Amino acid sequence: MNPALSPARSRVLVVDDIPKNLQVVGAMLRSDGHELMAATSGAQALEGVRHQLPDLILLDLMMPEMDGLEVCRRLKSDPLTQAIPVIFLTASNEMEHLVRGFEAGAVDYITKPFNAPELLARVRTHLELKHARERLREMNEEKNEFMGIAAHDLRNPLGAITGYAEIILEEGGTLLDSSREALAKSVKEVNDCASRIQDTSRRMGEMVQNLLDANRIERGEMKLNLAPIDLAATVAAVLETQRPRAVAKQQTLHWQNEAGPAPVRADATVLTQVIENLVSNAVKYSPTGKNIFVRLRRLPEGTRCEVQDEGPGLSAEDQKKLFGKFARLSAKPTGGEHSTGLGLSIVKKMVEAMNGKVWCESELGSGATFIVQFPAA
Repeated sequence: MNPALSPARSRVLVVDDIPKNLQVVGAMLRSDGHELMAATSGAQALEGVRHQLPDLILLDLMMPEMDGLEVCRRLKSDPLTQAIPVIFLTASNEMEHLVRGFEAGAVDYITKPFNAPELLARVRTHLELKHARERLREMNEEKNEFMGIAAHDLRNPLGAITGYAEIILEEGGTLLDSSREALAKSVKEVNDCASRIQDTSRRMGEMVQNLLDANRIERGEMKLNLAPIDLAATVAAVLETQRPRAVAKQQTLHWQNEAGPAPVRADATVLTQVIENLVSNAVKYSPTGKNIFVRLRRLPEGTRCEVQDEGPGLSAEDQKKLFGKFARLSAKPTGGEHSTGLGLSIVKKMVEAMNGKVWCESELGSGATFIVQFPAA
């Protein structure tokens, strides 16, 4: 679970017109690690949630002017707040109102005087349920994204492979009866189709591998063998493998090692995959004839690898979703290359698993610089 959404760090709004009750409940919640919001009236509570959304609301049932029932109804009628669980705080002689409270949308109740273990147990339970629902919703959205990729990004190359295979079969049927000139032409067409099948299959394989990597990381099944690795040697090796792709687009890769040997604690295979992804993206999104600068620097906070391109840069909106899963950006590959939108999401998880961090610095129209940084070994 995302630590930012962990029940132990959740924000709880307590609404009660008696300050002493706010003080008692607030002390219980703080002792359990929760962040506290407080309101002494229904109107104040409704105003507060407009400025900052809590993860859960403890709401006094009986209050002057606007009682808890009315506050709950208003919360549940607002799309912004209707998913926030509401637990009523009620005295034992107010039990007859609870049925209407549940009808208004409350999920539970706690009776006064407050029992700390009971209150905290109910708070934890409903926070966990809320975060589980949120995670299920995220997983459903990711599933829909995945199905979209399977339906579009895999179906199209499969269709291309089928088409190329049909051409090969058609040409193969005429080879025996062909003249020398026609035979040479047919062989060339067959070779071209085979080459396209190879390229398309490789692209599909990369796509499937990305999906498998993402799934493996999500399940916590990515096993790392952290050991001192020379980041400089890794980057230099990756540049040699990526140079032919850059040359094909008339791009120039510039290698600037300002750190010398740069040992970091990392998994050798995963580190190579991370650097390959960043350099490959720079080649993919840079126009023909541009420069790509790869720099290695040693700073007090760690060793840093920067990959700077002269591409179109990234808008503020693109930068917000850059490292998200299945991110679809306005920037497009410049040579017809393919992208699943998974690469940078995987890079981020891999880098963080090796105790590093990755980010991007960019302005629209001025290229982008991707930076990965690791503590020194």
